[in-house]
Amino acid sequence: MNAPVFLQELKDRVNNHPFLRHPFLQQFSTQTLTFQQARTFALLYYPHILRTRLYQANALGVTPDERIQAVLADILYDEYGNGDPSKSHMEVYRKLLRAVDCSPEEIANPPITPEQQGYIDTMMRLTQGTDWLAAVGVAGIAGEWPIPPYYRMLLTGLRTVPGLDDDALELFIGHIELDIEHSRMIEEAIMPHLETREGQESLWRGINLNLNARLVQLNGLQREVFSKQ
Repeated sequence: MNAPVFLQELKDRVNNHPFLRHPFLQQFSTQTLTFQQARTFALLYYPHILRTRLYQANALGVTPDERIQAVLADILYDEYGNGDPSKSHMEVYRKLLRAVDCSPEEIANPPITPEQQGYIDTMMRLTQGTDWLAAVGVAGIAGEWPIPPYYRMLLTGLRTVPGLDDDALELFIGHIELDIEHSRMIEEAIMPHLETREGQESLWRGINLNLNARLVQLNGLQREVFSKQ
């Protein structure tokens, strides 16, 4: 299977992965959320937002291909606000936290569910491992490809909450288009490494492990957002 055909098949696998059909996402996007549910979600998702670019930086550090390094560096520059700290994705997300009345103390010390901690540990381990193409799959593909449909579902639910305007939801809105562009950049850079079975298997290994870990991450969100309200 040549590289372009493999990439298309890979997109189909990602789009059909159970992660995007998780009960949490179905419930979150099909019912009216309470303010408290939105607040719980926003705070519990924050540790994930804080660490996403660390996985990308790890992948950059283990990748020998300078073209892929440059793409990951470009993505990181976007994530950090292109030189403007007030536009870093972490700071943009904090607008949501303030909109749902999270205190400075809560923002400085957000709770981490066991499932979220497991996701963080898995991503750190994979992106610092010896299989550099799997690390790129974790941070550069699985961290970009599923985000547009994923964030559309989150936005659908969050927009049912009175008081949450587009400014508060900027991170989710912006990433839908931004991650399409990031995905294109990564695809072009990794294409030469996908002409072999070994390269294809390494990339899929990283993607699949990421998506499976996301399933567990959503288990924790479902319990905390819906079962404890």
